[in-house]
Amino acid sequence: MASYSSFWDNSSLTSYVSGIKKFPMLQNNEEFELATKWKEKGDKKALEKIVSAHLRLVVKIAKGYSGYGLSKADLIAEGNLGIMHALQHFDPARGYRFSTYASWWIKSKIQDFIYNSWSIVKLRSGKNYRKLFFGLRKIKNMLGLETVTEKNANIIAEKMNVREEDVMTLETRFTNKDFSVNISVGEDKKSSLQDLLVDASDSLETTLLNKQEFEYRKDILHNALNTLSKKEYDIICSYRLRSPTVSLREIGKTMNLSAERIRQIEKNAFLKIQKYVKSAQK
Repeated sequence: MASYSSFWDNSSLTSYVSGIKKFPMLQNNEEFELATKWKEKGDKKALEKIVSAHLRLVVKIAKGYSGYGLSKADLIAEGNLGIMHALQHFDPARGYRFSTYASWWIKSKIQDFIYNSWSIVKLRSGKNYRKLFFGLRKIKNMLGLETVTEKNANIIAEKMNVREEDVMTLETRFTNKDFSVNISVGEDKKSSLQDLLVDASDSLETTLLNKQEFEYRKDILHNALNTLSKKEYDIICSYRLRSPTVSLREIGKTMNLSAERIRQIEKNAFLKIQKYVKSAQK
């Protein structure tokens, strides 16, 4: 993106933030037209206009994660990758704004970067542990706890579906390790870094975006199934998608084919689906 990369390469972060303000925001009809040109024709100028118009959104979201002690420039760079990823999946025909959809991807990329880079010691993987990392402050406030101790760690562990030792490890690392989220900040020194951390609970927006992403995946699977022959479709549905599923031998009896032949057809059909899904998500 030659139109704005110079701000990033040659100037300070302040200059970059000031520079991207010159890019105009898009009206609904403009956004729809540009997104359609990019999706259907691969129009790079349309792509650049959409990305440029949403750089300020990245900066706004990245500021919300400043409490983790990482470079704002790095957070913004990761957020910009989120915009590009969102554009790969965005469908303007669905009728919602790109900014709504892009916000989910921007936050996801930034959180990935924080989670993987935050400490010298690698954090554990797992959805619930990650949710604990970004939501420990909220649940402590909800339970009225100033600090986590061995006596109350079990309460948080049960609610977040993680181990008690995981809760204690994160509490220790937040307060004693790379930096303390409890240090006072602001002119009045009445706020702490912990107060600046982003709330990781599922908001209405997040719920909506998760639903939209689910719909995308469902559409991809539906389209993939439509590439199969009737025989392949019936076998895949019976063997993998029905509840309860039907065995290969039972399917073979219905179709007057051996179980081995059904297995071969099912395998080839599944490979077709995988190929289609991978292609659609590029």
